[in-house]
This record gives sequence, C-alpha cells and structure tokens, in this order.
Amino acid sequence: MFTLLKGRQESRERAADRQEQRRQRRLDARRTAYVTFLKELSLTTDACEKMFDLVVPDETEAWGALGRGVADCFGGLFRAKLEVEMVGPPVMAAQAERVLEQVTTLVDECEKAYARHQSYVRESGNTDPVRIHELVEYMPRLANRLNVQRDRFVGAARVQLDGDVNEVPAEVLRGYLGALGDFADR
Repeated sequence: MFTLLKGRQESRERAADRQEQRRQRRLDARRTAYVTFLKELSLTTDACEKMFDLVVPDETEAWGALGRGVADCFGGLFRAKLEVEMVGPPVMAAQAERVLEQVTTLVDECEKAYARHQSYVRESGNTDPVRIHELVEYMPRLANRLNVQRDRFVGAARVQLDGDVNEVPAEVLRGYLGALGDFADR
C-alpha cells in the first residue's frame, strides 16, 4: 500500500515538473519573440529616421536606397510580428499589429510627402532644400503614436512575462492599456 501511494505521489510530482517545464519553455519562447520584435522595431525606426532626415532635392538619389533599407527592416519587423502571433497570446499579437500599423502609416506619409514635394519641384522649379520630416504635416503626432504603441507593447509584454502565462486576466491588460489613453485624436 505504501509503495502504491509513493508511486502515485512521484507520478504527480513528475507531471507537475513536466507542466512547469512546458510553462517555462512557453515563457522563454514568448520572451524571445517579444525581444526580437522590439529589436526589429528599433532597426526599422533607425532606418526611418535616416529617411526622415533626407534633404530633398539635394539627396534625391539617396531616396531609393533609403526606401530599400526601410523596406528590408520592415520585412524583419513583419516576420517578428508573425513570431509574436505564433507564441501569443492574442493580446500581444494585437499589440504587435498596432505597432506595425503605426510604422506603416509613418512610412506611407513620408512617401506621400516626398511625392508631393517632387511634383511641387517639377511644377514650380523651386529647388530649396527641405528635410522629409519637415514635409510631413503631422510628423510629431505620428512619431508620438508610434512611441505610444511601442510602450503599450512593452507594458503588455511585461504583464504577460511577469504573470502566470495563461492566467493574466484580460481585464488587467485592458485596464493597463486603457490607462495609457487613446492617442488617436491627438
């Protein structure tokens, strides 16, 4: 009888150890994916900043090279977002998507501003140098929104990694994200 009870206890302990190992592997995978996403975001924002500081029309030939650099970094950011989606949870995938949307908006606005400026130069003949970020009407607002989304991603990641992986209540995350406010109207 004692041997049977001891065997059951050992079985429960092994099962608990396996469960803890799975939980730890899941945490490690999430931590790796979140850090990779943030590294790719940093590379992408660095590439974007080079594009923002481009002086046109003086450095117009550099536009294509900078655009390719941003596109390459954006590809890495997109792959990192997919990794976040794979390791989850869904709230983190949604946060990564919001960050990606802000980066896309920022780059799109720069490309539109560049195209408008090129058209203006052709029509007016005015070749006064201007930086790309000066051509984007709401550049500070767009940059702020990206920073807010990055901070929200980091905050949500901390909640996910500090808490019990499967037991972080959605209300906690909603409360945290809601406390940051909605910056869409700024």
